Amino acid sequence: MMIVLEVIFRRLGRLLLLLIMLPAIGVAALYVLIPRTYQSTASLWAFQRYVVIGATGPETDLTSTPAQTQATAITELLQSRTFALEVARQANVAPTLSSSVQSNPQQLDDALYTEISTKVLVNPQAYNLYTISYINRDPKVAQQVVQAVIQDFATQSQNFTKAEAQNLLDAYQAQLDQAQQAEQAAAAKEMQYVQSHADLTPAQLQNDPQYNLLHSQTMQAQATVQNIQSTIDTINQEVAEQGSGASYLFQVLDAPKVPTEAQSRIKYFLLGGGVGLGVAVLAWMFYILILVRRDHSVRTAVDLKKVTDFPVVLEMPYLSTIPPLLLESKYAEVS
Repeated sequence: MMIVLEVIFRRLGRLLLLLIMLPAIGVAALYVLIPRTYQSTASLWAFQRYVVIGATGPETDLTSTPAQTQATAITELLQSRTFALEVARQANVAPTLSSSVQSNPQQLDDALYTEISTKVLVNPQAYNLYTISYINRDPKVAQQVVQAVIQDFATQSQNFTKAEAQNLLDAYQAQLDQAQQAEQAAAAKEMQYVQSHADLTPAQLQNDPQYNLLHSQTMQAQATVQNIQSTIDTINQEVAEQGSGASYLFQVLDAPKVPTEAQSRIKYFLLGGGVGLGVAVLAWMFYILILVRRDHSVRTAVDLKKVTDFPVVLEMPYLSTIPPLLLESKYAEVS
């Protein structure tokens, strides 16, 4: 332990310089390597939960708030390659990437998809309030990306609602056509039976089992047609209630703006300084270990026994100055 302390205090200046220099290099490196970035944010007010027209009517997550359902819908859309690339194209994100990536179409699409799907953040803030934010080194691009996400979400939400509703309408329309044909066939059979039994009075027809069976089949077919038609009318009404634009779904409270102040880089500087400090401590330990291993000084009788077999006859205390006569007499006694 004494050797270690002696090594440290003998070279304290060098060690302190190492302790200061490496963290400074780490901070400087991150300052050069990490460019300034700008964040643009928009605040939106959700009027209602995000809804999809399903087979059982409007379908939504009733356990989540309107802000949460819309934030989830946007986040899911951002994970789709088509939506993310469309946002990147509208916002002109490609020029912010490296030239090597821009020269390769496949790498460019992959990089744009990764950029949009991972860096656009949608966070619910309250029951109806949520935000959309994005960070880029170009402040104008940051604003354009958030604006494109809002516009494309408004368009896609309408398209999905209409597409799902249209699929349902097509299916029910096919059922309606079959039901109408069945109704016409049942009515024709009933009319044919009545015409073939023209001698029966209405009262007698009411008591005729065969006529009652045919009549019930006709009534059942008519009820089926009415039920399917009612379902179609309900779907059309639900689509109409969703509105013809995104204004029914959300309102932009704070539109995204071109940021004028860069994001703070303090956390990166702290990271660089911390890494540099860790490297400096490791360098300290390695340097001290080398110096201790190279130190073969003899300081005690135990150390002397390690280097020679001669016995220790006399030990002299440490003196700042030794009188010459005393020194000569001590050497004489030893010899």
